[in-house]
Amino acid sequence: MIDIVSETACKKKQIEKDWKIDVERINNIISQVEKKGRHQLLENEAREILGCAGISIAEGRVVKSLEESIEAAEDIGYPVVMKVVSEDIVHKMDVGGIAVDLESKDEVEDAYQAIHSRVQNRKPDANINGISVAEMIEGGTEVVTGGMMDPTFGPVVMFGLGGIYVEIFKDVEFRIAPISFDEAHDMIADIDSFPLLTGARGEKCKDLDALAEMISRVGDLMFKVDKINDIDLNPVAALEDGAKALDVAISLE
Repeated sequence: MIDIVSETACKKKQIEKDWKIDVERINNIISQVEKKGRHQLLENEAREILGCAGISIAEGRVVKSLEESIEAAEDIGYPVVMKVVSEDIVHKMDVGGIAVDLESKDEVEDAYQAIHSRVQNRKPDANINGISVAEMIEGGTEVVTGGMMDPTFGPVVMFGLGGIYVEIFKDVEFRIAPISFDEAHDMIADIDSFPLLTGARGEKCKDLDALAEMISRVGDLMFKVDKINDIDLNPVAALEDGAKALDVAISLE
């Protein structure tokens, strides 16, 4: 039997906030992307937009060479994750564009070469803009959040069980954006997998306040920036203290 932590252990602690989003800076980033004729943002551009919206993402940066990859990994601290950066590749796993749990300089070197080789073999027409090197977040529960422009309802925000499971179980909830901090909390509680976040098999409750804030901020971003067509934060690590997006994809209308 699953041991569920009582509701009081996960009780909402903070009051609703008015999130600050730098809409002007975000629109400037989008304008530069449009000038290049692209509709899919690169990771460094998406990371900057998340920063402008106050949405937490695992520390990382996009590099252009093997030497820069090693330098980034050692600055961030091992273990790290490496991912291909390309406007032509949305699902990096499908083309072998990801290497995880890299714990040394030698492993980073091997991963850098392997990612380039696999991507070139599986998607030879893809333009590789660089490699993302990011901290490896261990532990937590994988969830997903994001937003999209619905032709009927306009900006919509979603939340659910994340990682590989989102397409299998389809345990997701949708709301019309913007949504308040309280509404985001309700959204979290409405998924069938909610007990995984409140504590199972002796685990502690995940930081539901941090998740609710992230969901609400995503909703505000979709509502205030009309040129964004969709945002996908998958997976998001729901931790005992905080929540961090591990990957981000943003596309424009």
